[in-house]
Amino acid sequence: VEKVVGASSKIDVTVKESGESLAEVVITGFGNKTRDQLTSAVSIVTGEDLAKMAPSTTIDNMLQGKASGVNVTGANGQPGQTAYVRIRGVGSINASSAPLYVVDGVVGVSMNSINPNDIESMSILKDAATASLYGSRGANGVIVITTKQGRNNKNGVISVNSTIGYGRKINDTFEMMNTTQKLQYEAELSALGVAGANPLPGAVISTQAQYDYYSNLNHDWQKTLLRKAYLQSNSVSFSGGSDNSNYFLSLGHDRNTGIIKDISGFEKITGRVNLGFDIKEWLNIQTNFGITHTTSDEPRDRNNVQNPFRAMYDYNPYEPLYNVDSNGNTIYDVDGNPEYNLTSSGFSISEALVNNPEEINYIYTTASVAASAKINDKLTNTFKVGGTNRGYKRDVFIKPGSVLDGYVGDANAPGIKTDNGSNSFNYTVTNILDYQFDLKDKHLFKVSGLFEFNKTAFKSYRLSSKGFSNPDLSVQEVAAEATEATTSFTETSLLSYGAFLNYNFDGKYLATASFRRDGASQFGENNKFGNFWSVSAAWNLHNEQFLEDSSFINSLKLRASIGTSGNRSVGNYSSIPTVSLSSLNNVSNAYIGYSGNPDLKWETQTMTDIGLEFRLFDNKISGVIDYYTKTTKDLLLFENRSSIGGDFSGGSYNNVGEMVNKGIEIELSADLYKKNDLYIKLGGNITFIDNEITKLVPTSENPEGAPILRGETILQVGEEFNTFNLVKYAGVNEANGEPLFYDANGNVSPIYDSNATEVLSGKSSVADFDGGLNFYTSYKGFDFGADFYFKYGHYIMNYMASNMLSDGTSVDSNQRVDAFNYWKNPGDTDVLPSPLYGNEAQQSSDRFLQRGDYIRLRNLSFGYTLPSKYLENIQISSLRFYIQGQNFWTYAPYFAGDPEVGIGSGETTNEGGFGTYNLYSYPQTQSVSVGLNLKF
Repeated sequence: VEKVVGASSKIDVTVKESGESLAEVVITGFGNKTRDQLTSAVSIVTGEDLAKMAPSTTIDNMLQGKASGVNVTGANGQPGQTAYVRIRGVGSINASSAPLYVVDGVVGVSMNSINPNDIESMSILKDAATASLYGSRGANGVIVITTKQGRNNKNGVISVNSTIGYGRKINDTFEMMNTTQKLQYEAELSALGVAGANPLPGAVISTQAQYDYYSNLNHDWQKTLLRKAYLQSNSVSFSGGSDNSNYFLSLGHDRNTGIIKDISGFEKITGRVNLGFDIKEWLNIQTNFGITHTTSDEPRDRNNVQNPFRAMYDYNPYEPLYNVDSNGNTIYDVDGNPEYNLTSSGFSISEALVNNPEEINYIYTTASVAASAKINDKLTNTFKVGGTNRGYKRDVFIKPGSVLDGYVGDANAPGIKTDNGSNSFNYTVTNILDYQFDLKDKHLFKVSGLFEFNKTAFKSYRLSSKGFSNPDLSVQEVAAEATEATTSFTETSLLSYGAFLNYNFDGKYLATASFRRDGASQFGENNKFGNFWSVSAAWNLHNEQFLEDSSFINSLKLRASIGTSGNRSVGNYSSIPTVSLSSLNNVSNAYIGYSGNPDLKWETQTMTDIGLEFRLFDNKISGVIDYYTKTTKDLLLFENRSSIGGDFSGGSYNNVGEMVNKGIEIELSADLYKKNDLYIKLGGNITFIDNEITKLVPTSENPEGAPILRGETILQVGEEFNTFNLVKYAGVNEANGEPLFYDANGNVSPIYDSNATEVLSGKSSVADFDGGLNFYTSYKGFDFGADFYFKYGHYIMNYMASNMLSDGTSVDSNQRVDAFNYWKNPGDTDVLPSPLYGNEAQQSSDRFLQRGDYIRLRNLSFGYTLPSKYLENIQISSLRFYIQGQNFWTYAPYFAGDPEVGIGSGETTNEGGFGTYNLYSYPQTQSVSVGLNLKF
């Protein structure tokens, strides 16, 4: 604000936000630029954005709905669980499609190791102009995270963030049977002639006393097994600095008990030290160090009796937690403990949670040291060493005398203990030489040279023993007999050279170019190195004379880019033949483990991008529109081979296949009102994507590539990734209740033909579009925010619905109430098949393939910041109280259950990838918490 002083002795000035603040500094990997200097597609998520989310959530989950082109699906609701993040679609079939995470220049940092309160900003590098700077590692996009640094403040700043709250399982959209209903269902099916119902209580009850006995046992198994989760997060940081140094130190603690009774849940402790020093006028040293320890004792995530999330649906409501006598009284064992009821499944998950403890520990360490030397006004050299270390340890104890020990243990040596773990050490040495100069103050050039070396060493172990005399002694040293001891060791390395060019003419015309040559140890001797490049350009139209005086255009930029990157996410020794060793009759023997492929090379991506960025009407409206194509070639696919001739490995990895992603991304933000202490902002983003497989493994019959079956999905030329391939269900025969299917000729038939599968074009796990909506308003210290996430156009195989509507095949397990809606009389429509045909009806088909469209209120917050005049006398500079909630509301009209499906089942293999099916993984949760932000 500028005012003429004149003769005034006092001038009142109200500081207003400058539009220049919109040109924030963007970290692009090996440097930073302002928005106006960018020639590439980069989305920014600030620390303030993350502060609005629950701090116990991992950072990748926080990205959901925050940026266009970034699809985020929560793996499941397990505390501390990470998310599946895909930038601009699925980039590979067998190799990884996950983005590269870079924290303070350190590559490959785990998202579970970062305290969200430590983050200053996140830059999501989406196109080749920036992602290709990382060469092979940037194929699936790059997320660059910058943690907070100290600033020149000799008094220092202390920040405290603290929240407490609770969470619970999101309510089901269906209802399970209670005791009365389940007994009736069993009786009906027995009378109908379903043999599996005949021995069940509903079929054998003959007196009112018997009926009353079972009715009195009625209870809700979800209430028996689940609880409200307790959430707690505390973080404190200290920051400051002087003219030639700065510091940032933080400590954090997160606690989430989870929703399962009898276990402790998840706990995370973090620590960070960031220091910067100007040793000389020409030399700056920056060090960053972070350490995190997590502990979790969550249950097995598998589709069997060891999964509590299957048990709470399968167990019948008349089955008690503990065994009872004929009078309904609990039965106790000889030690005075209640006897667990093994239920109709022959197992008690409640007993297993107590007597089969499992604990997982991680220790993450991240560290880097960077020295930046300004050799002269034009030449700067930066040398950095950064590394990560991840230690993993898992303890599983099947206590002697436990139910599971009776099934899998040795009666002569009861009890089983298994310890397994690993250590992964990754380090990178980087040297960058920058030469910057200008011509006539208008032509600005920056030329950079890069050398980089990266190495990863991975070690693992597994130890097992049996025979424990006491359930309280679980160390393997006291075991009677060791049963297993294995170790492994692998190494990978990457050597890189690069050159980058940046050009800026008078702030109007911008251009960049990059070239990087990467050599990876995973590939064959003939193809160790891959060359990756990019070129991009941008035109700042708002700096042109014909727009300088525009009354409504503040910024307008056109940009375009093209470039390549690579993917090396394949087995460490996939290019070389290996020998496997084992023993037979206590004699060592060897056999061919893998045939290898000396010509194996990089999976490569070529991406083109055209973008438009604008800010209008005094910067009140801003937006970005991008159109891109991403073509992945030389896909790393496993090609089967005949074992004739001594090749017993069955095949090898080869570079075959091609896949294309095309998309449109739109981000919009508008300051709807900003006057008289009232501020209203509305924003959102949406991404449309089209995926197609264009080549696969060629055969004589299919030169473009033969289809690849992956469970109930298929990879086929001309189709989307993971298109469903199923027999089509044709409904119920109105005359007799028989299930109907389409045969190979497209005719309706009561005979199920497993060979009559059909590629269901347009029905895959890939969404047509997704995005987010956000609303924020503030008035006189009060603030309110809401974030929505939506996803449309994808399909999910609902295995859980199939189990809960089992058509009498699993009548001994509980069922949904709508299982009563089965065919009973000729003419019945919109019904389930008659349970007399349950085995036929439950055959694999598209009957339970459902659309997964949904919109979810992801985050809701309300806060109040105390006016500074009330804080002046107590040495507090800022104090905010707030309440926030997550996953409060979901609308999913076509899907029975929770539509946010990531892991179908963590330990039960069902090919198709994430988001393809649900199978009793840890459910998503909703939470509410209260907290405060305090600064001194």
